Amino acid sequence: MGRSGDQGRRAGFSLIEVTVVVAIALVVTATAIPSITTVVANAKMRASMTSLSGLLQNCRMAAVQQNKTMTTKFVAQTTGLVGYVKDATDSSALARKDYQVEMQAPINKLTTPSGGGAPAAISTLGFTPQTGNPSFNTRGLPCLYSAGACTNYGFISYYKDTRIAGSGGWAAISISPAGRIKRWFWNGSDWTD
Repeated sequence: MGRSGDQGRRAGFSLIEVTVVVAIALVVTATAIPSITTVVANAKMRASMTSLSGLLQNCRMAAVQQNKTMTTKFVAQTTGLVGYVKDATDSSALARKDYQVEMQAPINKLTTPSGGGAPAAISTLGFTPQTGNPSFNTRGLPCLYSAGACTNYGFISYYKDTRIAGSGGWAAISISPAGRIKRWFWNGSDWTD
């Protein structure tokens, strides 16, 4: 009888063993959460910039297909930043029929990087960029629309997400005067694509 009683005491884990395992799991979880949130925020930023690049291409194609100057505009809504395409002469608000993209992360659009921890502006473009809303003319070239005229320029716009952890991530989209659309991401020390 003594033996089966000893076996009963030996089976299972002691309170100290369980406490140690739980403490280790908590430390590992607390260490991993910031990394996970950063990875998720980076993935959302990349996805948003890919979607925005696609919207700019749609704007360009619509300009050529419809033989009109088309403009990509932005509006901040309660759900986030939305980019959409309109005829350059159309000053109406965002409508359901417009080509549109909602950014996946809480993202702000800026003309230049600013604020604490902001990177320097991209200086390797090879052209002096405009920072307004990019339009595309009937030939598919980027231009700055004003009062019926659309002068050919290149563009750049910067985007900052507001992350839970850290100071936020930075991205940019440039459009060369020839119409090349390029995504840029700040890796903490340099702009990469």
